[in-house]
Amino acid sequence: ANSAVIRYPELVNLYGCTIGDMTTVGPFVEIQEGVVIGRSCKIQSHSMICEGVTVEDNVFVGHGVMFTNDKFPRSTNEDGTLQAKSDWTLIPTLVKTGASIGTGTTILPGVTIGRNALVGAGSVVTHDVDDFQVVYGNPATVSRDMV
Repeated sequence: ANSAVIRYPELVNLYGCTIGDMTTVGPFVEIQEGVVIGRSCKIQSHSMICEGVTVEDNVFVGHGVMFTNDKFPRSTNEDGTLQAKSDWTLIPTLVKTGASIGTGTTILPGVTIGRNALVGAGSVVTHDVDDFQVVYGNPATVSRDMV
């Protein structure tokens, strides 16, 4: 049996995702279809993990972290019809083992956040973050390496 802990399940929106053992998910979190969350992660309240995101083991996702999966989001096509899933390209994002993502961070599509990397609160991550790097700001830039 899976030992994930969903805090206040009536206030969480999970559908078609996989959540590993010993992971905790706070209230007001949405985790969309196809998302894979590893073991022993902590997903704090008000975060949005959209389709196309993979989060490996031992990752911390702070409050209000927003992932994105489309570089050119639109509501409608040129002819005015509402866009369907087939009208845009999903761009995957990867958060590697042991990474920590600070409160209020936005992560653009196609980014890889490296092993044990640290993303400072309020950052906008537009490019890959290497293993053990500390980044912060808008756009997020390297502060230092953790080793």
